[in-house]
Amino acid sequence: MDTLRRLLPPKIFEIIDRAGICTAKEILILSKWDIKKVTNLSTDDILFLKSIVADCAAPESVTGDMLLLKQNPRVSSGCEAIDSITNGGFRAGTLTEIFGESGSGKTQIALQAAANTFNSGSVFICTEDVFPVKRLNQMQQSFPNYVLDDNIGKNIFIEHVTEPTELLSCVKVRLPRLLNDQKVSLIVVDSIAAPHRTETTNYVQRAEDLRELAVALIEIARRYSIAIVCINQVTTAFDGTDSILPCLGLAWSNMVSTRLMLKKTSRTVVLKTNESPAQEYSHIRELSVVFSPELPNKTTEFVITSNGIIGV
Repeated sequence: MDTLRRLLPPKIFEIIDRAGICTAKEILILSKWDIKKVTNLSTDDILFLKSIVADCAAPESVTGDMLLLKQNPRVSSGCEAIDSITNGGFRAGTLTEIFGESGSGKTQIALQAAANTFNSGSVFICTEDVFPVKRLNQMQQSFPNYVLDDNIGKNIFIEHVTEPTELLSCVKVRLPRLLNDQKVSLIVVDSIAAPHRTETTNYVQRAEDLRELAVALIEIARRYSIAIVCINQVTTAFDGTDSILPCLGLAWSNMVSTRLMLKKTSRTVVLKTNESPAQEYSHIRELSVVFSPELPNKTTEFVITSNGIIGV
């Protein structure tokens, strides 16, 4: 009642108070004829009354773009070309998969994204090779305002696992403990396929294990608002063509929000920089959006240099 007293003109408030209309809910639910019957207000006054109460009671108007920006911020990849097709980077709260052939540059993208989040922290889970510390240091020296005392690796938490059970234990037990104590904006799993590409014939059990792992990753991504990037290997499509498919089948594909395909070409490009003379970098890479609930199917090109990934 006090809220209505503050909102309404004194004359109108006194009339509805005498009529026994005491809440905003009653004003909104009752028709203008019902209100007119008990208050004898004019139609214009009743419409004015409903308008004031509705403006106060209505929730704040929020667009879809505002919700995406507020609830699911982006984690930049550190490359403008890649960020241009991913609407600013990898989306927090979801799983993003990058798949491609060996040597196409999957780990380079993940490593540059981790290096680019040195202020907000990242987790790098290695399931194949050891973490590329030398390459990280090489990228670090190309960062703006770099000094010798800087160490961007101090906020990158590294874990090495090789077995599916170890990976699941890492995600469900050790990772939440770390996230409760440390600020992290990005988690990289390089690669998601390696622990599960073992000689097994129990594909039903493997599918159940993959689903359990994916559900745990999604829960962490949503609870802590973290972008999770999973590197995946490829397999040949048995359709008589040279096409390739990401590993792990539909059991894994159905759990991924965004899938990016990486391809190495034979084309070259000449890049000129202020620090060094023109150099020719071979093997332009193409990164394409295969599917995503919010991104169009676009493709961008980049090269891998000693300083990191650069768009062309």
